[in-house]
Amino acid sequence: MFQSLFSGTLAHTWSVWYRDRDRITVICASKGSSVVFDCIYSYPADKKVGRKIWFTPRGDTKLDGSQQGDGVFNTSGLTNKSRYSGRTEFYDQDNNCTLKLNNVTEDDSGRFFFRFEANKHHQTPQRFTGSLGVALTIPVLSLKLNENGPVKERDHVTLACTSTCNPPQMEFLWFKDGRPLPGVSGVHGGQCPLGPLSPNDTGSYSCGLGQGTSTPILLDVRYAPRNVSVEVSSSPEVVKGSRLTLTCSNNANPAAETYTWFQRTGTLTSLRLGMGKEHTFHKIDSDDSGLYFCMAQNAIGSQNSTEHEVKVKGTATLLHFLYLQKATLSRPEDIYENVKWSAKPITDPDDMNYAELNIRPAPSPR
Repeated sequence: MFQSLFSGTLAHTWSVWYRDRDRITVICASKGSSVVFDCIYSYPADKKVGRKIWFTPRGDTKLDGSQQGDGVFNTSGLTNKSRYSGRTEFYDQDNNCTLKLNNVTEDDSGRFFFRFEANKHHQTPQRFTGSLGVALTIPVLSLKLNENGPVKERDHVTLACTSTCNPPQMEFLWFKDGRPLPGVSGVHGGQCPLGPLSPNDTGSYSCGLGQGTSTPILLDVRYAPRNVSVEVSSSPEVVKGSRLTLTCSNNANPAAETYTWFQRTGTLTSLRLGMGKEHTFHKIDSDDSGLYFCMAQNAIGSQNSTEHEVKVKGTATLLHFLYLQKATLSRPEDIYENVKWSAKPITDPDDMNYAELNIRPAPSPR
């Protein structure tokens, strides 16, 4: 269809036509893709076409055929700019001057022109450059989060990806932490809705076209403290007079700012003990035995821990010690085994002899 536009007198005049005849042809291509510069040309019937060139201009653009530039493709085999080596395909058939450029990069952005030479017999060749040319744009992507203020758990947000190609001609790709985002790749229009959000949605997001990607942005999902628990510095059963530290642990974003400690005093009542991530008993007493819990709080909300039981074990007493000693005697008469008897009857209290009573201590319990 494009070739059929040439008819009548146009086929016998100097002319080069790109895809858009009355304006600059604009092509938006993603990095790594291939682009096609549609082109047809004509010349007077008494001329013979020689060299054909695609180039990018240097300096001021001239349309008189003498324009200088960096060679992209040249039918004469002359050296082209090295960055285009092995990346071009030229459709040289009849009046077709279409060029295909593969694996485009950001450096390829700019204007491309076609020029050809034709002469009559052995006359000096005449040059003609197609005006306007083709403008190739490699899109620069920008990603924004359409949300004002902090993003919280259960919120709904939209990621908006825009490009310098307007409108974009390709599907957008979406990535989280450098990996394709399941279920949303290939979304048209540059809008990616997310929600209801959970803490697992926190991450670095980017959008892409072809092999080009945007600068990542961080989606930081905030949530109230969770998994709140009480941790102890020693075993739950502690000895009276020892030191014991309770620590309030949790997960939260942002981190919990306030910690409050409580001791359970009844089914529905509790005693507020103090503030801080840790609560320390420097010399714990038997009265400190009981159930303890903490509350962690940040700007999003708060949560209580489960209750933790502390058992305080008392130290040994003298009475307890004597009881253990008595319990170790195997026979009642063992307590009198060291008594010495007098050889004569005792009739006078002054004649009474006294003996020392020794109680052998029992081995210490192990």
